Amino acid sequence: MSASAGIDRQSLSALVLEWAVIGLAIGLALYLDTWWVAALAFVTVATRQHALLILYHDAVHGHFSRSAWVNDAAINLSVGIPTLMPVEVYRPLHIQHHQALGTARDPEKQLLYAGQPWDYRPLSLSSLMRQLLGDLLIVNGARTIATWRSTQPLPPIRPLTVVIAAVWLAALGFWVAFAPGKALIALILWFVPLLTLTQLLQKLRSFAEHSGGPGATPGWQDWTYSWRIGRLGRLTIWPYNINYHREHHERPDLRWHELPAAATTRNWLAGRTFWRLLARPLAPPVRD
Repeated sequence: MSASAGIDRQSLSALVLEWAVIGLAIGLALYLDTWWVAALAFVTVATRQHALLILYHDAVHGHFSRSAWVNDAAINLSVGIPTLMPVEVYRPLHIQHHQALGTARDPEKQLLYAGQPWDYRPLSLSSLMRQLLGDLLIVNGARTIATWRSTQPLPPIRPLTVVIAAVWLAALGFWVAFAPGKALIALILWFVPLLTLTQLLQKLRSFAEHSGGPGATPGWQDWTYSWRIGRLGRLTIWPYNINYHREHHERPDLRWHELPAAATTRNWLAGRTFWRLLARPLAPPVRD
C-alpha cells in the first residue's frame, strides 16, 4: 500500500497491465494494418475492457484507495471516462443491487434485463439467441439505458469528473489533429468492442453471477453463484476473481485479490457447466 493515498498496489498493477495489453493490441493493428490483426485486436480489447470493468467494480466499493477522492479520481481517469460510465453514476445502482439482491428493487432486475428475454431462468435456444444477439448488437444496452433514464434521476457529475473527461477529449483531439487516420482506427478499435463484445461478456458474467436464486439450479440455495474455472474463463467471463461472487456478496469489504482466502468448499459450480444456466433443459449442476 502507498503510505500517502493508501492505493492498492495489486489493483494499480492490474490497471497498468490491462492498459499495456490494450495499447499493444491497438498498436500492432495500426502498425501491421491487416484485417486479421485488427480482428485479433478487437477481441483482445474487448476481453481487457471487461477486465478493466472488474477492477472498476472493485473501486465502486472504494477498494482502490483509502482516500475516497483518490479512489474515484483514479478509477474515473483509467476506466470510468474511457468506458463512458463515471463511477458516481454507477455506484448508487450497484450499492442498491447489494442491498436489494433478488428482490423487485434490485436494479439488475429493473434495468439490466429490461425488455429482454432473460428472466433469471434458462431460455429456449431461439430466445437465448435473441438475448445474446441483442447484447452483442447494442439493442439490449439501449433498452437498459432508456429504462434507466425514464425511471431514475441522473446522479450529479462531479466537477473533477468533468475535468478528467476534458483531459481525455483534449488528448484525443491532439491525436486526431496530427494523425487523423490512425486516431480514427484506434477509436474504432476501442469503442466498437466496448459497445458490442464487451457488453456481451458483461451480460454473460451477470448470468453467471445471478441466475434465479434458491432452487433455480437443482440443489442450489444461494442467490449468487461461485465457479471453479480455468484459464479461458479467467481471460473472458471471470477475470480478477469475480468468479468468487457469492463470497463477494457475503464480504463486499474485501478486495478482489482477498476473495480466494474467504472462499469455502460449499456451493461451487464447475465452469464447464455454465451453459446449463443459459439454455433449457437445465440439468443438475456438476460440482468439484
